[in-house]
Amino acid sequence: MTIHTDTAAVLDVLGPNGERWCKGWGDWNEPTCTETCLFGAIRRCSPVPGDAYLIAEVAKLLGWGTTWNDDEDTTWADVRARIDAGLDVTDADLEHTYGPQWREIVAMVRRAAVLTEREARELAAARAAGRAAIGAAAIAAARAAIGAAAGAVAMAAAMAAAMSAGAVAMAAAMAAAMSAGAVATRHLIGQHGYTQKHYDTLLAPWRQVIGFDEASA
Repeated sequence: MTIHTDTAAVLDVLGPNGERWCKGWGDWNEPTCTETCLFGAIRRCSPVPGDAYLIAEVAKLLGWGTTWNDDEDTTWADVRARIDAGLDVTDADLEHTYGPQWREIVAMVRRAAVLTEREARELAAARAAGRAAIGAAAIAAARAAIGAAAGAVAMAAAMAAAMSAGAVAMAAAMAAAMSAGAVATRHLIGQHGYTQKHYDTLLAPWRQVIGFDEASA
């Protein structure tokens, strides 16, 4: 499942000499901007919606993420060297970043990137109902488990992907994020006060609106 990014296409966006490369990623979701950071270029060149957000979290862990792009010491020569070395993300990279449920996380992030307005509304409503059902203490326990593992990066990728889908409210993006965080930390059920009920409640909005096949997970 290697996520491939065409480096020639990225160079077409940035310019062979970095003519259109910039620091900062305020252009991240602005396709008409004439200058962009490395990750804006990757986003524009990713054929599968959501993949740029998966790549961003992997790259952050490997030391060439958005912060690296924006560092005052990073030059175009550094960025060009990174591009020339390849931008592909391997299965091993994905597992290292997102943990043992990485395949499910990839699928969820890709799906979050193409949420419809109706799905977003339904996710937001389902999240509101779920928060009332699970309670503050349970949410705190779930967040402790998520913070202890790959859940945090899964949440970040899912939220960014959902927000890129268009008119997606923050509540819907949070529902996608918490569902991805739950899946990423499924192997931690029974630790940190994190229970099967917490997991099921956090994943409930996604299961209800989008669907999630536990048997194949």
